[in-house]
Amino acid sequence: MVLEIAGFGLTEALPYIGISILDIISAVIVLVVGIIIVKVVAGSIESWMLRSGLTQVLAGFTSRLVSIILYIFVILISLTFLGLEMGATLVSISVVLGFVLGFALGDTLSNIAAGFMLAITNPFKVGDYVTVNGESGTIKGVGISITSLDTPDNKRIVIPNRSIWGGNIVNFSKHPTRRVDMEVGVGYDDDLDQVIRVTMDLLEKDERVLSEPKPKVAVKEMGDSAITLVVRPWVKKEDYWDFYFYFQKSAKQKYDEEGISIPYPQMDVHLEE
Repeated sequence: MVLEIAGFGLTEALPYIGISILDIISAVIVLVVGIIIVKVVAGSIESWMLRSGLTQVLAGFTSRLVSIILYIFVILISLTFLGLEMGATLVSISVVLGFVLGFALGDTLSNIAAGFMLAITNPFKVGDYVTVNGESGTIKGVGISITSLDTPDNKRIVIPNRSIWGGNIVNFSKHPTRRVDMEVGVGYDDDLDQVIRVTMDLLEKDERVLSEPKPKVAVKEMGDSAITLVVRPWVKKEDYWDFYFYFQKSAKQKYDEEGISIPYPQMDVHLEE
């Protein structure tokens, strides 16, 4: 007894298309099983890479790339059951993909390539405060083609990866400590030794200022209206802004107590008769 479907045997070639019902069933089975296997393999690769200590970005990128390659392979195998020759099919798909990717997805491929380089070099991670492509903020997500960050005033900025990889990347969170660079201006009549001593005393009494590297207070230049001193203490990265704002206030109050002047910009004008 021969099993028939809609009056056609399983191995009987269907009119117009020249393939049998069994070929169609086989193609569908291969496609479904192949998709399941691809998902398992891609998930296993990502899990293995994460357990090996690689970054989430690199693991996710590799997993997606492997999935795409395997999906294409599964589709090609399925098409062979429908009577298409593997070699001819592969050439045809390659030509079509070449045109599509070259003209329609040029920018996308550039972003993906840049995302791959970011995943390998790992210049920043989620949670780091960075300046990239002229924008500053905390990294919230690093994808294959885009990177998102939140600014201090809570705006979400999405930047194409190629714009990040093609420019300078400043990571303020990479190291555990940061140097706070500040300048103060005092009058020409003030005692510079006193100014340095008072400023150093403020720094040494603040628990956030690290003893190593030692803080530095020194004369930078003699300007038009004031003598400028540089103040350079080191703090933990998480204390940077709290210390910076606190020092501006405490220095002004301490200078007032010690009679140290902070002159306004001024200009002497000489008139000739």
